Amino acid sequence: MDVPIEGLDMELRAIFPMAEKYGLGDGGAAMEELVYTLNVTSPAPLEQVRALVQRAERYCHASQSLQQPVPVTPLLRVNGEDVPLG
Repeated sequence: MDVPIEGLDMELRAIFPMAEKYGLGDGGAAMEELVYTLNVTSPAPLEQVRALVQRAERYCHASQSLQQPVPVTPLLRVNGEDVPLG
C-alpha cells in the first residue's frame, strides 16, 4: 500500500480469570479479553495509516482466529504412539 513506516511496536494486555487457575472457581480459564495498542510512527497521512492497519487486521490469521470461534483439537503422541486424552 506504499505507506512508509518509520517505527512500529505493539502493546498487549490480556485478562484471564485467576480463580480457576488456583482451583478456587469453576468459571473456566479462557482469556476474557485481549486489548492491543499498535504504536505507529509514519509521515503518511492518518487515513493512509488507518487503512493499512485495517487491512492488516482483516487478513491477520491470529487476530481473526481470536475473534471467531475456532475448534481446538488436542492430540497426544508419546514416543510415536497416539494416546487418547479422555
